[in-house]
Amino acid sequence: MHRQLISRGSRGLAPGRPGCPATGHSVPDGYLLRARFLRLDYDDADNACPEGQHVHPEHVVLWPEHGSLSVRVDGVARSIEHGYGLWVPAGTPHAIGPERDRVVALHIAPEAVPGRGERVMTVAMVAAARELLAHMAEVNMPRDERVQAQRVCLALIADEPGPAAPLPIAYDPRVAEICRHLLADPADARSLEQWAWQLSVSSRTLARAFKESTGKTYGSWRTGARVECAMRLLDQGTPVSEVARKVGYSTTSAFSTAFARETGRSPSEYHPSLA
Repeated sequence: MHRQLISRGSRGLAPGRPGCPATGHSVPDGYLLRARFLRLDYDDADNACPEGQHVHPEHVVLWPEHGSLSVRVDGVARSIEHGYGLWVPAGTPHAIGPERDRVVALHIAPEAVPGRGERVMTVAMVAAARELLAHMAEVNMPRDERVQAQRVCLALIADEPGPAAPLPIAYDPRVAEICRHLLADPADARSLEQWAWQLSVSSRTLARAFKESTGKTYGSWRTGARVECAMRLLDQGTPVSEVARKVGYSTTSAFSTAFARETGRSPSEYHPSLA
């Protein structure tokens, strides 16, 4: 694998927090970004993305090469699906879940994106951006051409509005099973009582486990899962009425109300071309 010059090493460490180590710079001098595949060895261990909570002096966008990714950012658990990335601002404590072997970490020099990326947010990692980054990681390119390609990548990483609150990751195995199913099939209409019967627990026990494990009620979490799926379908150009049916709503108006409550925008405002 081609390596993008030598990074800036440990000069100018990010301001860490007590008990939260800070790494060195990863983006080489004169460049805008650097993509790192965590399944591969680092050539500069001081700048690695270590296990456990840590901070970087650069913005970092994390996404899975396939499947999904769990990241804890400043104590909040977030889940990212393939095709999306999590933008973590420079100096923000974060820890990657057990899926490290499928994670790509894109380090971005803050001066390359002035006025952008100062908050944690979900971004769209379109196929063109992912493929271009993979291409640059594999081939030698003249400096000017590489910087130009990096600018294109930054332009392709689109801010992607998400639900008002991040969809929490469940740590209770019973709740996690339900969450995985709802993410795969958000139209599933089973009630909490029906899930409790299937899992051989009382509905009261399951409701308490759901709240303790995710911080949300079963109904609230399912709505968030439906909206996340709806956003992907809308981005693919799926008509609003069809999206409503696919994510479990019997009427378009009921779907539009739930979508607006979660995102602050109606489906047509989120994707004007479908209005």
